[in-house]
Amino acid sequence: MTVDPQHNINAQEPKPVMGTVLLVEDNMRVSEELSLVLESAGYSTKCAYDGEHMRAMLSTYTPHIVMLDLNLPSEDGISLCKWLRNIYPQLGIVMLTARVMGSERTEGYQAGADVYLTKPTRPDEILAVMRNLLRRTTNTPPSNDPALACWTVHIKSMYLSSPETDVLSLTPKETITLTTLAQSSTHCTYEDLIDKLGGESVRSSFDKVRLEVLISRLRSKLFNFKGQAFEIKTVHGSGYRLSAPLKVKSN
Repeated sequence: MTVDPQHNINAQEPKPVMGTVLLVEDNMRVSEELSLVLESAGYSTKCAYDGEHMRAMLSTYTPHIVMLDLNLPSEDGISLCKWLRNIYPQLGIVMLTARVMGSERTEGYQAGADVYLTKPTRPDEILAVMRNLLRRTTNTPPSNDPALACWTVHIKSMYLSSPETDVLSLTPKETITLTTLAQSSTHCTYEDLIDKLGGESVRSSFDKVRLEVLISRLRSKLFNFKGQAFEIKTVHGSGYRLSAPLKVKSN
């Protein structure tokens, strides 16, 4: 249980400025308890149950704060934290876990977490953390550093936009390829991309040769962006990765 039931929220505590929080927690009961604590204090809260669900939600919604459980199915909170910090440098990240070892706490901070909370956590402590992080995220001016600006792939409109507002039209398969690469925490294997690009048809309809041709054509299109350091890199013997963070938007 995440929230300590023996500590109640002070009913007289003034509600903080409205903020948005994404909870990433696979335990439904814990997720509901955290949502109740946050929403009763005035926060708009959404929930995801694993890393894939989190990325899908972030493609259309960017919260002020992500509260991330360390022990998640398929992909652990440390790798997800690194991905979040890379893609969303101004995002507030709270890591929530039952682990108490100092080395694990250090690993969480090294991954990019702002705060590392150990379960069970008192509601007043959670809300204090939220207030402090919300103040930081809403008062931090936008960065003018191009390195922190983000590339964006627009799924429905099928185009890629750069931090310098350049726009590149994409084919449906190029859009799928970039979206799949963007949603990977490290790199995409050949098999991952072939499965995505094959769609509902049989696997043999799209193979590694076709994938390599598609990547080659997409790299040719991206050549004009080379000065902005956006490329598709080969991970030898395994697959591909992007050289820069890429956001996904559904429009």
